Amino acid sequence: MDLTVRVPGSCGELVQGFAQGAPFLGTCPIDRYTTVEVSDSFSGLTGLGEKSLQAMQLTLARSGKNDFPYGLKLTSELPQGKGMASSSADIAAVVVSVMEALGEPWSPKFVMDIATEIEPTDGIFCPGIVLMNHVNGKVLAHFEQVPSLRAAVFDMGGTVDTCAFHQADKKAEDNQSLLQEFQQAMHSGRAEKIAQVATESAFANQRLLYKEELQQLWQLGKEAGALGINAAHSGTVLGLWWNADRSPEKIHQQAEKIAQKLKVKFWGLANLRPGGVEVSRR
Repeated sequence: MDLTVRVPGSCGELVQGFAQGAPFLGTCPIDRYTTVEVSDSFSGLTGLGEKSLQAMQLTLARSGKNDFPYGLKLTSELPQGKGMASSSADIAAVVVSVMEALGEPWSPKFVMDIATEIEPTDGIFCPGIVLMNHVNGKVLAHFEQVPSLRAAVFDMGGTVDTCAFHQADKKAEDNQSLLQEFQQAMHSGRAEKIAQVATESAFANQRLLYKEELQQLWQLGKEAGALGINAAHSGTVLGLWWNADRSPEKIHQQAEKIAQKLKVKFWGLANLRPGGVEVSRR
């Protein structure tokens, strides 16, 4: 038995905030992944961190199992503590791998229930793009239409502990209007409108997690033709977004110049893609 499960990470969030006292998050899945391989041709657990091990234990418990009879190997393209949904992708990939290997049915809600038991969660494993409460896992809206957008991903340095960030006592503004704008933008499917809302959300988050380079990065990006900028609201990355039909070579050159000028790390390019879990057997 050979099984591979792949889950996308994120470039921060398209939108995040509070409305009527409850948190909300708009997912931003990209084409960088956590991959889990399960096989009976090797043994042991490789590459699992504390959270993904906890996810495995919770999944086995819910399935009425005491142990996992196969080898499992986790690899990831997603750096930890940067706001790229590395933990959420790891957790989801492990949960689905265990369920698939055991021949048990699963759903995004099943994954969400386990993930939110561990920490506030990014729903990148849900199909399409979702608007959700990332603390309790409730999905508020689902959007199948994903605009064609390409990001240059920049890292401002350092790491952020997601759990500690969400447990901190932060006085939250009401972002009801931002929430409504995001829903309208997603229903319209217009890339420029979605990028505009993401920009508004990134700047609104400055009072909760300040990024010194945000203003200048957006100014330089705008001059280079970017449609908008988004943030990891509880992380360290920022993404400048262009229409996907723009030359990736050109975006790459411009992004490298911007990174050099601001003395920040350029992680490379990423494409916005639908969320979800990919399962393959061979």
